[in-house]
Amino acid sequence: MSGLLVTYSLMRQLDRNKGRFNVGFFYLHRYLRLTPVYAVILGFIATLLAYLGSGPNWQNVRNHSLVCRSRWWTNLLYINNFLGADCMGETWYLACDMQMFILSPLFIYPLWRWRKIGLSWAVFNILGLIGGTIAIFIVWDLPAMGFFTRPNDTSNPHYYYGYYVQTWTRFPPYILGILLGWILHKTKNSRIKMNKGVVAAGWFFATLIGLAVVYGMVPYLNELEIPEMNDVARVSYGSLHRFAWATVVAWIVFACIHGYGGFINRFLSWKAFIPLARLTYVVYLVHLNYLTVYHAYIRKPYYYTKFTHVEHYFGVLLMVFFMAFAISLTVEVPLLNLEKLLVSPTKTRKPEMDENKQTIPRVGLNMNAIPTYGDENKTGQF
Repeated sequence: MSGLLVTYSLMRQLDRNKGRFNVGFFYLHRYLRLTPVYAVILGFIATLLAYLGSGPNWQNVRNHSLVCRSRWWTNLLYINNFLGADCMGETWYLACDMQMFILSPLFIYPLWRWRKIGLSWAVFNILGLIGGTIAIFIVWDLPAMGFFTRPNDTSNPHYYYGYYVQTWTRFPPYILGILLGWILHKTKNSRIKMNKGVVAAGWFFATLIGLAVVYGMVPYLNELEIPEMNDVARVSYGSLHRFAWATVVAWIVFACIHGYGGFINRFLSWKAFIPLARLTYVVYLVHLNYLTVYHAYIRKPYYYTKFTHVEHYFGVLLMVFFMAFAISLTVEVPLLNLEKLLVSPTKTRKPEMDENKQTIPRVGLNMNAIPTYGDENKTGQF
């Protein structure tokens, strides 16, 4: 989704300015969009959080705070995936996403300027990066996934820092998003017509691939029953499942935008998702830290049942969204408004009536819902 949104936004900018865009503003806006609220939460964790509670495992919170005090700069420079994602561990992907964003014009501009060269360049990189991923799975004997039910698999020293948090292993789905953004940009003034057989086949294979990604490793969960995973299944699933999932998401977006989404498009277009979507970035930043504090504070054994698990899940979900709402209202939104006043161009742009009128037929995930240049992350993606 990140690759799609930045591509669609930047290509509109290139169209308006005849192939030119403000490179400095392109990168500065991205940094200022993500970093202020990120820095405030990181600073709170590094300074105050350790003093706000106690518990049998509270030392985990203190240790986390100490790590953030010494490694905060790696987070704010978005290089923590290379130097150890120890402070706010979930933010290793923010570093990957920022690095992919920095490289994105190397794919977007060739697609806009030279269609065949840009398309060949994107496909070449996808195939090359997937090939490299397959190679390290074979050479390093990497597990298909980091299952906690398979402790021998998770002990592989190369899995996390050699593969999991590396930007290049995450790039193929991002480039696929760039290609989808290019396709949607090229077809924004028309609706692609497909017969019912093609649409049905698209949804069938998307469903099949999606189920294979989600449930494909279920037979291998119990290490006692299957100590050694089949090499073909291990390498193929481990190296391809993320790109396969991105393909499923790409089909859903494409089908919904061009009017072939049916009830799925109606569900995804539910207006109740709009306010929740605006909170998801802050939810992403606080959820793991909330769980760390919760498990450090709890003072009695946790008896696991399916009911208590569901109860715990929805309790945590409501709490982190409530926290995200408070943080967004008091920190994120004011800082974003300040950034608009200080950085955004003050020159009033002419209304783009013709462009808006020529968009494809209105469906839930239509092009008018895709942010314009500079607003590609308002949905709080990652």
